[in-house]
Amino acid sequence: MGAWGYEWESSAKVLNGVIALLALGLAAKLSAVSLNVGSATFSIAFIPFLASAFLFDPIWAMLIAGASELTVETLVKKKPAIKIAFNTLKEVLAVAVASTVFHYLGGTPSVTEFTLAPIAILGASVAYSLVDSLAVGLAVSVSEGLAFGPTWSRMYSGTLVYDLFASPIPALLAYLYVELQLVGVVALAAPLFVVRHVYLMNLRLEQTSRDLLDLMVKAIEARDPYTSGHSQRVAQYARVVAKDAGLHGRQVDQVATAALLHDVGKIYEDYAPLLRKEGKLTPEERTVLQTHPVRSAELVATISSLKGPVEQAVRYHHENYNGTGYPKGLAGEDIPIGARIIMIADTLDAMTTDRPYRKALPLERALLEFHEYSGIQFDPRLVTVVGRSAALRRLFGHYVETPVPAPGSRRISQAGAAAASV
Repeated sequence: MGAWGYEWESSAKVLNGVIALLALGLAAKLSAVSLNVGSATFSIAFIPFLASAFLFDPIWAMLIAGASELTVETLVKKKPAIKIAFNTLKEVLAVAVASTVFHYLGGTPSVTEFTLAPIAILGASVAYSLVDSLAVGLAVSVSEGLAFGPTWSRMYSGTLVYDLFASPIPALLAYLYVELQLVGVVALAAPLFVVRHVYLMNLRLEQTSRDLLDLMVKAIEARDPYTSGHSQRVAQYARVVAKDAGLHGRQVDQVATAALLHDVGKIYEDYAPLLRKEGKLTPEERTVLQTHPVRSAELVATISSLKGPVEQAVRYHHENYNGTGYPKGLAGEDIPIGARIIMIADTLDAMTTDRPYRKALPLERALLEFHEYSGIQFDPRLVTVVGRSAALRRLFGHYVETPVPAPGSRRISQAGAAAASV
């Protein structure tokens, strides 16, 4: 019996192609890589799925995508029924839309003759990516309680250019199958999985480096019970301020990462006696301690993915808005936005936790301090953001309005300027 919609002479080629692309789709789904956003993953399964849309009628392409997803989700990952249903239907819908767009733009699926139709191929690729990313972004935002826009941006904004450049690969797979059949599928699949393996190894190496830096953070804080959990809290506050300031998803992540790692340079033994010292630091000791942002940035820069905004935010997180900070005396907008946010988050934690020389200040008192030193130590616009932040108040369990002090008032003379001085 011939395959649905095909003549006898092509039915074997259709069935062989379906089996080959189904196997490739299963292998791709099994080797998916985590996106570290909720439970979302990324795989190269879009390549055989889109190739099937270029080779077969929509029903076959949908069958390949749906069967691959259903098999892996049910038998291997053993996810709950609702997730299995969603992921399977999402893939089927994405392939169905891609097939429709491919046909509408002039593409003709065939296993016997490959006709290059660049517009149809690009349109199908974009359609698949949009349906897939919008569905996953919506599901993650709902299940994780996150805003859809930032969630989608964090997961997919950096892949848009990649999707455009990757669109010819499924077409190449379809062409190789038409010309070489199973040999063509293997010829393309082998290097694809090698590249994916190299990417995964690099991802794991970078994660190991991040884990080591996180271990250094904990080792530093173990030296002083008063700073236990400091970097984690600073990262949490920085994330909230960055979001409220309107930064997009990737920038928010970069700021939070920099905030977590802002003091890793203090792992060096040079700083140990200074951190343990109970009395006031001498000018020479203070000069030594003020080198920690640069040394922290140098450690952070050992991870290639953290070079740039993360490294710069760490390096300049002790720059004051009026140019009196260190290490370079940058002022105003010359200070990276991440560094300005960390300055506020770092100071906020310093003021609202117990220290040997004083008890923790309440949030309202800390917010008054920010207004007091607005334009001196802190970015005035970020001070306004912090003062209005409902999310920050929820972190502290406060739901009261904080009065803004009159210009020029000086209620607390030292706490603000000194809290994040080193």
